[in-house]
Amino acid sequence: MDNILPAYNDPLFSVLIIIILVLIVTVSSILLGNYKEKNKKNSLKKFLGGFKKDNSVLNIEEMPFEESLIKPLSLLVTAFKTQGEYQKSINLNLYLIDNIPNFYKKENLLEELGETYLKAGFLQRSKLIYLEILKKHPRNKKALRYLGIVYELMHEFDKALGTLQPLKILGEKTEKLEAHIKLSKLLENKKLSKTEKVNKLVELLAHKEYPYPRVMKALFSLDLETAWNNIDNKQIGSILDILWLLPSLNLNFDIISKSEMLSAIYLAKGHIEQSNRKVKSNIFSIDTIISAKESNNHQVDLLFSYGCGKCKDSFPISFTRCPKCYAISTIQIKETLVKKQLQTSYSLL
Repeated sequence: MDNILPAYNDPLFSVLIIIILVLIVTVSSILLGNYKEKNKKNSLKKFLGGFKKDNSVLNIEEMPFEESLIKPLSLLVTAFKTQGEYQKSINLNLYLIDNIPNFYKKENLLEELGETYLKAGFLQRSKLIYLEILKKHPRNKKALRYLGIVYELMHEFDKALGTLQPLKILGEKTEKLEAHIKLSKLLENKKLSKTEKVNKLVELLAHKEYPYPRVMKALFSLDLETAWNNIDNKQIGSILDILWLLPSLNLNFDIISKSEMLSAIYLAKGHIEQSNRKVKSNIFSIDTIISAKESNNHQVDLLFSYGCGKCKDSFPISFTRCPKCYAISTIQIKETLVKKQLQTSYSLL
């Protein structure tokens, strides 16, 4: 052995020791990595085992899995989600996730699953999915954004705000989103008195990050006098639906009379008598109704719908987040001229 191994004081002995140590560290790292990966797989498998599949909807448990199925089934998952067939989408998604061993290959599927649970109204399940994704991939922007949406819908506003800091670090612009969540938190705060809430809302009108229509809608529901005193003539078009649907008892005719645009809106609505003074709003639908009244046609009314400037979908009721794409500050008011119905209009408030 003495002839084979170098003596301890031989420089080659030190080199040999270093090589042995490197080999030990390398082998240990490989074994530890494999162990961690195995634990991750078992952890994810155990986690997903808590989400039961409804086999009566899609019988796919016995279907043999092949890698070539991933793409077509993924497309089918998205198609089912788009059509509102959430249970089918969930079952297919869980089937694919169960059969794909690598986390990063199924990360998109997990994101899809979290979004489907969100759309189906299973907020707790959606939250757990996004937390599981972030545990393994903390820099996942989509998971952070959607986790914030889930927290917001669950009225856990502080946790929703907590998702913004990582997004800032990752280069996302979060000013409008932060304002949106803080406004939601303010409106849902049961500890604040009505006066305190109104004062805070008035302060927010000075900050452009806070959407004027949403703040004004809240003010009209809390304090009519304060709301009327804070109407901005340049932004009346953005609250036309709120003003149009206000009951006549909630109108402030002193303020209305001082604004040509407001006078035109309530002349068209029928709350102000026609006079010799011509008024114009520069809103096409309002001015059209006024022209019709001048021609003795009093049967024209407005019907409102709401569009999203991002996904271009339309909805019959107002929203703060688009129900389809979850975008904020993208609402667009669409008014349509219709024949007046013999029914009472109800305020949005």
